[in-house]
Amino acid sequence: MEVVGLLCLAAAVLAWGFLWVWDSSERMKSQEQAGLLGGGSRSLLVIAHPDDEAMFFAPTVLGLARLRHRVSLLCFSAGNYYNQGEIRKKELLQSCDVLGIPPSSVRIIDNRFRSWKGSQEVIRYIPGLSQVY
Repeated sequence: MEVVGLLCLAAAVLAWGFLWVWDSSERMKSQEQAGLLGGGSRSLLVIAHPDDEAMFFAPTVLGLARLRHRVSLLCFSAGNYYNQGEIRKKELLQSCDVLGIPPSSVRIIDNRFRSWKGSQEVIRYIPGLSQVY
């Protein structure tokens, strides 16, 4: 009697595993068909300071990378408040590398005297921003 019970349990576990794998592959297919995966999707992450990408957006960037988005990053400060701008730039590039953003997709604007008042001003400041990203 114990053998029959173990066989039934094994059959149930195998059936559950098969259905789980099948369901996962079906979900992946539907995401690909919906355009959620691959296909050159692009995302632009705009941050104010170096380290914002890691402190606030790392889960989002990693999720986009998992969905095969090409992520670019635009940073509006070099983080030079304590004259550490060059160090902060290197740290930003290293952080982006860990997050899967290549250095060629990172742009740092170092203009510490500028006060940003809204998204339209940002778009006007960088010619062609919406076309580039």
